[in-house]
Amino acid sequence: MNMIVIMEGYTVIGFAMYYFTYDPWIGKLLYLEDFYVMKEYRGKTFATSSCGYGIGSEILKKLSETAVKTRCSSMHFIVAEWNEKSIEFYKRRGASDLSLQEGWRLFEIDKEYLLKMSAK
Repeated sequence: MNMIVIMEGYTVIGFAMYYFTYDPWIGKLLYLEDFYVMKEYRGKTFATSSCGYGIGSEILKKLSETAVKTRCSSMHFIVAEWNEKSIEFYKRRGASDLSLQEGWRLFEIDKEYLLKMSAK
């Protein structure tokens, strides 16, 4: 797991956790596992940004640079349907909603069923 951390003094005000994976149809991917900016810092310009980006945009820029440098074909992530602000944030930056385009659904097999299946 890799991280990008943005700090103000000794306080973490934003972060992204990501890893690399491979899809046989599209190649190497950067998978964004978690992305968060503290509420009071959202929409504020990042002090050391050369382009005047907000903190979230600066983190996304660094993720994009990492994906390009490591020859990823794309970056994938999931967003909760209720999180409309995040969905719009990503769409403004070119993200495509694959659940609408390709009909993908997120599934989970929880620990109880993993134990049942592994015991057979």
